[in-house]
Amino acid sequence: MNADNSINLSASSAKDYDSLTNTGNKVQDLTDLPNDLFLLISSYLSPQDSVLCRRVSRAWFEAFTNADASWNFMRWHFARSREMRRAAEELGEKPDWARIFAKVARRYYYLRSAKPRLTEKVDVIQEIAGNKGGPFRGVAPWSRWLQWNDHVATFQHRDPTWCMDDGLLVYQEAISERYVAYDLETRLRFSIPFDGEDKTVRRLRLTCGVLIIEWCEREPYHQLNDRETVHRHFATAFDVRRQRSPSSEAQEFTWDITFRSEWKIHFLGLPLNSHDRFFSAHTSTHYALYLWQPNRSPWGEEDPLEQLTVWDISAPSSYRPSLDPTGANKPGSGAPGPVVVNRFTWRDLEFLGLRQRHTPSLRAVLLDDANVYVHEEEHRWLAGQHSSLSPPRHHQVRCTGIPFSGVGPRWFDECGADGDVHMSFCPRAGSLARINDSTSRLLVPDGNGTWPGRAPCWRHEEFPYLTVSDVVDAGAGVRVVARQCFMVEALSSFVLPKISVEEDEDEDEQPEIRFADDMWWELLGKGRIAGDERWVVGEDRDGRVTIVRF
Repeated sequence: MNADNSINLSASSAKDYDSLTNTGNKVQDLTDLPNDLFLLISSYLSPQDSVLCRRVSRAWFEAFTNADASWNFMRWHFARSREMRRAAEELGEKPDWARIFAKVARRYYYLRSAKPRLTEKVDVIQEIAGNKGGPFRGVAPWSRWLQWNDHVATFQHRDPTWCMDDGLLVYQEAISERYVAYDLETRLRFSIPFDGEDKTVRRLRLTCGVLIIEWCEREPYHQLNDRETVHRHFATAFDVRRQRSPSSEAQEFTWDITFRSEWKIHFLGLPLNSHDRFFSAHTSTHYALYLWQPNRSPWGEEDPLEQLTVWDISAPSSYRPSLDPTGANKPGSGAPGPVVVNRFTWRDLEFLGLRQRHTPSLRAVLLDDANVYVHEEEHRWLAGQHSSLSPPRHHQVRCTGIPFSGVGPRWFDECGADGDVHMSFCPRAGSLARINDSTSRLLVPDGNGTWPGRAPCWRHEEFPYLTVSDVVDAGAGVRVVARQCFMVEALSSFVLPKISVEEDEDEDEQPEIRFADDMWWELLGKGRIAGDERWVVGEDRDGRVTIVRF
């Protein structure tokens, strides 16, 4: 036994065992042993065997479903599971550890085998190409793709029409076209107070307990030029809180989704086309948006217009600028509500080394409580209008962080996957490194616990494979990763081994277990997966959301 799982035989247990043998009472069964001896022996069983032992006899059933024994099984085998981490706040005073252990053992059996226990499909609204008046029109990614000889692969996918965080899936129903939040644990749906009528949603994102829907009016606001019209764009924020149901005696939870605020993300508006682009991110208190627009100046200027804006959205406000086109009812400067913290113009971005110009490499904008981080990446096999004229040797990723105020040192992190004598292209490669980096940053207010200031090395960790997307549950030590190298796809799961002080610190990383090949197109139709140790959520090639339950 290792140090964490050791069981010391007490003096009373030794006396009990001596009394059984000295008085002629023979120990005929495992359940006849003192409790400490029973636990010592059963600790060597696998989780599956511990559950199967319940079927031997009534005595074994009572012994292996005992609350104390089941709690020890959880502590030995699944110490990092969600149930153990959140036992105090979610399971009540007297948890049913026997039921919980069987449930978690089943989950990790399927997870470690990379097999779905149950697959569920959800019909969601679809983005219709070229339809400017539809319910969803995503922001176009950069015009660049991977190309090697005659092989072509997607480098950056379009945004999905759904989002998910902490087991809550938000989407627009295909038939009713109402926005709902689907709790994957209870399988209950909750209505979101967002009226999508006469609105075109550009992006939706749920993180840090805040849902933000970026949208525009379907009817144009004014004429930009002879060929283009402008639509007013807004962002609406909702507080999403998980709370215990007051009407239930059991430990059941419900979701409370309430309107927080609304603000205009561009003072004039944006055309609904594939040329004007914006990238955004938010936490519970701040919202950032990077805007890139082609230059439409009649004076011959060519460089695109660029701007990075940061808002403080912590204070709620009932004012909706979409209902007040003239601004006559706009609150004063001291009123609560979203307020601009800083605007970084193209000159500021030029000084910070973040101006993208005609060959943009920006991949994402991320935030923590005081800084905004810009993630960029270049690849040696990129082609297209926005690809670099001087590509890197392999796959270069970098992160630049700046304070919201713009005053202070600039953070910079970069990795080119240039390799070493051992052909290790990236020093941060591997699922274990990804989980460990996430675990060390759990206090950072980001959606999955990862620190946004780290360059996205996970994208090139297995070069020439490109990591399309991954799910990192740092608390559980679980990662599901999807990689692609042109026509070769790999969807794998990784689970940290049990923590043990006897394990060698230099022990090789545990292997990743691959899912069946057909699971790729069940989950990676939009190049994105989400979830945690309980499930993985993605989109299939037909546009339906796939929920893989373990």
